[in-house]
Amino acid sequence: MTMDERKQKILESIVLDYVETAEPVGSRAMVKKHGLRISAATVRNEMADLEDMGYLEQPHTSAGRIPSQKGFRYFVDCMMESQELSEQEIDLLNQMARNKVKDWDEVVSGIAQFLAQITHYTSFIIMPAVHISQFRYLQLVPLEKGRAVVLLVTNTGLIMHRKIEIPESITPEELVTITEVLNRTFSAKKMGEITRSDLQNLRNDLNQRKKVLEVTLEAIDSLLDTSSGERVVVSGLINLLREPEFRDLDKLKRIIALLEEDVVIRSIVPNEVSEQVDILIGNENPLQDMKDLSMVFSGYKSFGELGKIGLIGPVRMEYWKATGTIEAVRSIIQEIIQKYY
Repeated sequence: MTMDERKQKILESIVLDYVETAEPVGSRAMVKKHGLRISAATVRNEMADLEDMGYLEQPHTSAGRIPSQKGFRYFVDCMMESQELSEQEIDLLNQMARNKVKDWDEVVSGIAQFLAQITHYTSFIIMPAVHISQFRYLQLVPLEKGRAVVLLVTNTGLIMHRKIEIPESITPEELVTITEVLNRTFSAKKMGEITRSDLQNLRNDLNQRKKVLEVTLEAIDSLLDTSSGERVVVSGLINLLREPEFRDLDKLKRIIALLEEDVVIRSIVPNEVSEQVDILIGNENPLQDMKDLSMVFSGYKSFGELGKIGLIGPVRMEYWKATGTIEAVRSIIQEIIQKYY
């Protein structure tokens, strides 16, 4: 049997109805809802053929049909068109990012929350390891009273930063002096050559400005640690509670415990990703505990490396919406990095 146009239309209708209702789809209801110009008996025959071909399943003998994972795969590969974000949604995401642009970690967390809220699925963002070669210079930039930003710039032009609290009595001129001392110590050093003993020597040399120095060096420590490996941000795990597939609390707890582990998120996303959106459906996922979940994901360019961004939800997923959302958010992330970082 071949997948002709009529079978495609029936499969598409069943996919859309099942995603919407989470209930098996009957022939009469489908004819009525979609205005098919064929009888319910003809639809039943076509549904039986699609079941024989492996694209549909019948949960109970008296029930309608639901798409199989093979049916979802055919729909995604051959029939689906991604749904773009609205201008209002894109404006909302851009505004959120601009408001948090001084702190890249906050930008990433905000984007992950946006993804989870707009799709009602679980989102993840894997920030790639930043490979720093050589220190170029450091700058302390005063903000409002009692706050400053530590800017660390590498020879590749990568700018890393951390906000710090400083005594209100410290003047901008004193921050310049501290900056000069730090740059004399670190100038032209490779990042791996900046040792904790270097930091301790500076603590001794600048003891009179100890408070500012302490928080500055803690920020440098933090930035050095940040650059050592991938980081994972996950948002919207609670969204799985909304899905009828996960009414079994024991099953839900296992899945949530699984997705809370950074190492698991890293392991389920393929090592080789592109800037095209990819989809793993159910059993295509590498872990057995992920067989009831699907994942929509893509790579994004981040400071010369490739990060990963994605959504996790039930196999009965709005793939068209998830795909369009990932495409839009990936583009916005790259625009933010190019413009601000």
